[in-house]
Order: sequence, then C-alpha cells, then structure tokens
Amino acid sequence: MKIILLDSILGLGKKSQIINVKPGYARNFLIPKNKGIIATKNNINFLKKQILEKKSKLLNILNIAKIKLKKFNYIDKIIIKAKSGKNGKLFGSIGKTDIIKKLKEIGFNIIKKEIKLPKGSLKTIGEHNILFQFHEKVSVKKIIYIINDK
Repeated sequence: MKIILLDSILGLGKKSQIINVKPGYARNFLIPKNKGIIATKNNINFLKKQILEKKSKLLNILNIAKIKLKKFNYIDKIIIKAKSGKNGKLFGSIGKTDIIKKLKEIGFNIIKKEIKLPKGSLKTIGEHNILFQFHEKVSVKKIIYIINDK
C-alpha cells in the first residue's frame, strides 16, 4: 500500500516521502496517528503543490535577504557614542538593542536575530567586527566604531 508520510519516521522515511508499507501497518498505525495518508492522485497532487509553495516561499525569503544586504552595503560607518573611563572601558556596554537604535537613526531597519556579536556585548572603545546575518546564506561583516562621548 502506498502512503505519503506526514512526519519523518526513523527507519521508514522522511516527511512528504511516498513509501510502500503493509496495509495493516498503514490502517492500524500510520493513518490513525496522523503520520501518513493514502497516496491517491489527489493527495499526491496536493503534496506536489505544497512542496512548490514551500520552495517559492523559501526563495522569496532569500531574495528579500539579498535586497536587504544590498541596502545595508550602502552604510559606510556605524559610529556609536558611549561614555567610558580613562582606560577605554565603557560604563555599561553596547548590545544588540543599541546597534539596532543606531541603525534606525541611519534609516535601516534590522531585527535582533540578524546581529551576531561574537564575544557578547561590546565593552571597550574602538573598532569591533560584527557579523550581520540576514539569512543563513546571506551575511556580511561590518566594523562598528565606538567612540567616547564627552
């Protein structure tokens, strides 16, 4: 009996895969537990349509990330002013929210999860290499300058 898997099952197959199983296994386990449906022409066409929609959605997300990267590359310098002591150590620290605020002032919208701080929040004056990741395949490193605010 041909079944379309609705979940990945170890030793049987991955989600959306069409497999052959014994009729009893399908009737008594897979179908009642919503782990599979019978592979009729309608169900196969529905599955193909769902896969195409998912691929186009993922492609759309990737294209949006590439457009965001192009806009982000127009930003030359990111300079954040902060108060610090004589030895260059900040009073407090610069985190993702401070970087987001600065980028919004410049006119670029970004969300927290797109900023990757390698060593946590920034605690000293100077140049810091920060990774901005708009998609798992689209990322860029920028230097953030932290200067003393007198």
